[in-house]
Amino acid sequence: MNCVNKVVFLGQMSIAAMMFPIAANASETGGHAGEAEHGPHIVELFLGVTSADHNGHSQQAGSVGASYRYAFNHTVSAGVLAEYTGGALDDWVVGIPVVFNLGHGGWQGTLMPGFEITSNHEEPLFRVGLGYEFEFDGYSLKPELNVDFVDGETVYVLGVSLGFRF
Repeated sequence: MNCVNKVVFLGQMSIAAMMFPIAANASETGGHAGEAEHGPHIVELFLGVTSADHNGHSQQAGSVGASYRYAFNHTVSAGVLAEYTGGALDDWVVGIPVVFNLGHGGWQGTLMPGFEITSNHEEPLFRVGLGYEFEFDGYSLKPELNVDFVDGETVYVLGVSLGFRF
């Protein structure tokens, strides 16, 4: 997949991801954009470990990442994510996460189209995740488990995000 096709693909996915929250927000608030309790902007820093099974060999490495999301309402937020995994895996994951608050507790589900980028190749991926956000005064901590489906393989990413709202 060449660079132009990737940009078009991510653009299409971001438009699709944005349409649902905007429509849901309009029906919930009478057409006016709602704000989360502490502001609609969310920045998260991630620290964790990635475990992948490549050709029968299990590999694990540390991961760091950052994301920005905009909360359309209390239920849905969407944005951009970049995550680097070092060591033997040595790759980047970039994508457009759509995060859903599940109920009134701290549970959050994530759906994310994106790409895994290594020195040799670039592959489309789809991430599914589940986390629980603990809110504190001015920040949040969210232990989370993400599962990436890429090139016929399943990659597990376990870690914690430190979040800030403004």
